[in-house]
Amino acid sequence: MPTLKLFCCLLFVVSIATAAPTFAQHEKHVAAKEITSPSLPEGMSLDDVLDRAAQPKPDEFPDAIHDDPLRMFTLFEQLEYRVQDDGPDHLGWEAQGWIGFDFDKFWWKSEGEAGFEGTDEGESEHDFLYSRLISPFWSVQVGVRYANEWESTDYEDTWYGVIALQGLAPGMFEVDSSLYVSEYGDVSAEFELEYDLRLTQRLVLQPRAELAVYVQDIEDDNIGAGLSDVKLDLRLRYEIKRGLAPYIGVRYKLLVGETANLSQTAGEDTEQLFFLTGIRFAF
Repeated sequence: MPTLKLFCCLLFVVSIATAAPTFAQHEKHVAAKEITSPSLPEGMSLDDVLDRAAQPKPDEFPDAIHDDPLRMFTLFEQLEYRVQDDGPDHLGWEAQGWIGFDFDKFWWKSEGEAGFEGTDEGESEHDFLYSRLISPFWSVQVGVRYANEWESTDYEDTWYGVIALQGLAPGMFEVDSSLYVSEYGDVSAEFELEYDLRLTQRLVLQPRAELAVYVQDIEDDNIGAGLSDVKLDLRLRYEIKRGLAPYIGVRYKLLVGETANLSQTAGEDTEQLFFLTGIRFAF
């Protein structure tokens, strides 16, 4: 009996070893058949299936999901009162927003300030742009700028052509760079860079830099060619919620190069320090 049991075990092992390649070949053949020969409804060819797929959906089917709806957004990055250390106070603002789709948008930007002490003076700039998304984090923009300045009863306005590049650089730096050509042929550029440093989930420290560069002298405005002025801001905001945050901060404005020389000759300050308080909100 032991000899018979041993013989049966050997026969079982040999039969499994012999059948294994057959099973593997069968599975491989079935998989290849499924890949090369997709199953079709009985009595239908591949052309029939494609023709059916091209037909409008049946009435009982749900509506397709619209993955590129019209959206809009508005952000007041700055709405603040600026107290100058040795000059008039100002109300300043900077805002932008858009309406459009994932790739194509109408984009607007507005910034300026107005004085409240002494003479009535101020300035504002408004950009109206077509924006096209060129990569997941960058948009190219083209359009026009309307800028105006006023002091007492004097009022001046200027139109510009604009081309801009705006987006998010590696490291989560927000970048906005614009090239302007005025109706008088003057060429200038502006560069803005800012970064949100989250101290807590609600407390955010935002350093910010803005540079202005001119290709030629504009003596009527006391502007020289080259780097003209630098603005360095530091704001600390508390986000009551993501779309609403009061803040405090400081701004240092410095005129440089030929612009500083022209301004000094005209009796203007080349350095200004502002203390800021304001609110940032979005909707």
